[in-house]
Amino acid sequence: MAIVACPECKGQVSSAAAACPHCGHPLEPGAAADVPRSPPQRSAAAREETLWEARPSIKSLTLAITSTVMFGVVMTVAMALSFRPALRFIAEISDGLAKTVAQSESSLRLAAVLLVVGVVGARAVKLVWKIIALRSQRYRLSNQRLLLESVVLSKTITEIDLRTVDEIVFQQTPLERLLGLGEIGVISSEPGGRGNRERVRLAGVIDPRAVREKIRTAAYEATGNQLFMRST
Repeated sequence: MAIVACPECKGQVSSAAAACPHCGHPLEPGAAADVPRSPPQRSAAAREETLWEARPSIKSLTLAITSTVMFGVVMTVAMALSFRPALRFIAEISDGLAKTVAQSESSLRLAAVLLVVGVVGARAVKLVWKIIALRSQRYRLSNQRLLLESVVLSKTITEIDLRTVDEIVFQQTPLERLLGLGEIGVISSEPGGRGNRERVRLAGVIDPRAVREKIRTAAYEATGNQLFMRST
């Protein structure tokens, strides 16, 4: 005895039944078709799980911060040491200039101070903008994709499907090596701007070698163990 499909209502009935218990349609031997077996159900889509999440370390701007501070110190010291010698040099040119310098020394000093403040301040503002732009970025790696989110004046999200990862580039300068930082570049086979492949640059990553291996492992699993890439 087998389970067959009613030719009228497609309900499941026994092959020994004289009529369909669902619709009453009479059944003849061999008239009903066997019920096709249901294909095995696929497992539910893998739930997206966050594997790693971070922001760029401000330590990646150590060189820029140090150079800006040193620039401010040098400019201030240079102005303090050269201001009076410069006034004496100008005063020795002629009596008229000497009189003008004597009458306007305080104004000239203020102008020199404002000049130093303006030059150093412009560089400091540029540094602050770099810090804001760096800290506005957020990296997130899941078992499906890599996201780079940036929020400064507007919000920008760059996403790479891990199944399309072609190459992972790891870079470290000598200073970054001392600080335990590095830069990771992820290149995708998906087309990006100007017809080039999509690229994501992760700067200021703490423990970059371990993070690169996380991305590599996640991409390997996302492609069904099809990805080949050197481990470094």
